[in-house]
Amino acid sequence: MDRDTLTGLRNIMLEILNEFVRICEENNLTYFLTAGTLLGAVRHKGFIPWDDDLDVAMPRNDYDKFIAIYNNIDNGDYYILSDKFPDKDIYYYEPFAKLCKKGTKVAEISRPSNSHAGIYIDIFPFDRCILFFLPLQTKLLKFVWRLYHFKTDYIKPKNKIKIFFGNLLCFILSERFIDKLHKKLYLIFNKYNTKYITFFSGKYGYKKETHEYNRTFPLSKISFEGKYYYAPNDCDSFLKEEYGNYMELPPVEERITHDPSYIIFNE
Repeated sequence: MDRDTLTGLRNIMLEILNEFVRICEENNLTYFLTAGTLLGAVRHKGFIPWDDDLDVAMPRNDYDKFIAIYNNIDNGDYYILSDKFPDKDIYYYEPFAKLCKKGTKVAEISRPSNSHAGIYIDIFPFDRCILFFLPLQTKLLKFVWRLYHFKTDYIKPKNKIKIFFGNLLCFILSERFIDKLHKKLYLIFNKYNTKYITFFSGKYGYKKETHEYNRTFPLSKISFEGKYYYAPNDCDSFLKEEYGNYMELPPVEERITHDPSYIIFNE
């Protein structure tokens, strides 16, 4: 991705971020920067130089409220993708939401054409968890998520035994039941004041995506691209758990973007 394209992409993502923050502030919803965006804020005071996405997080209750609010207002230049309110034109069934800008498109190579969304920021839900049950809960969530995609023909395994049992379960269980089960599995411990919170679907695995509640809250503020946004209280421990020695730059060959096949900035 050339520098001008990356700059244009980031400018729109910042615009979307500020729209997200506006809705959160107007409705007293909690959010914080996370993942590579938080790392960029701490290490670079903004985007990681080669990064081309933007990540925020919310406690599950606030996440659900945000999605419900955004689907019931005139949101002008933006729209939200989530598994709670599927889009009629874009296939989307992911365990996190995307706030997108209308009239734009990012064609990610890893996704089929019917799931290409507008330029977006990712919104990750964090759930309460108990460490002892965390491995089992994570495996169940991943299994049911894959089963839903199998049911909707989005993912088909190559293993014949997996195909057989997948077909059997999909014959017995309805799409609606699998979807409800998937959503409820996240919520098992949310009514308890557990010591830890986690992003179950994080790409680094539950061991790195799980953080102490009292080290995350109450939130602090951090500068990102010239503005202040909410961040975990103890950014150092949060980032160490996820990245280890996060202040050390990765090797040059690992400094890559998502490299979409094309980007539409304005239809």
